[in-house]
Amino acid sequence: MSDQTPALNIPHPGEIRMTIQGEKASVRLARELARYVLINWGYEGSLIDDSAVVMSEIVTNAVEAAAGHALRIRIAVHEGAPLLECWDPSPELPRHCEAGLDALSGRGLAIIAAYAKDTGVRPSATGQGKIVWALMPATASVPLGPSQHHHPA
Repeated sequence: MSDQTPALNIPHPGEIRMTIQGEKASVRLARELARYVLINWGYEGSLIDDSAVVMSEIVTNAVEAAAGHALRIRIAVHEGAPLLECWDPSPELPRHCEAGLDALSGRGLAIIAAYAKDTGVRPSATGQGKIVWALMPATASVPLGPSQHHHPA
């Protein structure tokens, strides 16, 4: 495996949408897509790594809520900051859990909240399912563009 990140030639600012399968393997795909897109858009450093962690957690929650169903992820820019979203068809809202010290799960929402500037859930425009989103901290080095007006809430 190379340490080089392949160029995706994704114009910035823009948005990327992808439909993925609700299975564990899709978590890695979503995480790596977030990493590649943000690198290609000119983001740097810990923001890329933090965004990849947040995307992993958002998609992991969606896989648990809607295993085997199609999920839709979206990566966009809002006021210079990465906006990460995942739609799933389940009406069940994510819940904060008190994870024990030995628990293998139950920390996802706390992890998302620790890295994101803002986070939330909104119903799908179609009325089916929900969109879980996280707005990462803005960085001054990435120019604002047309998608800056698409608020996550």
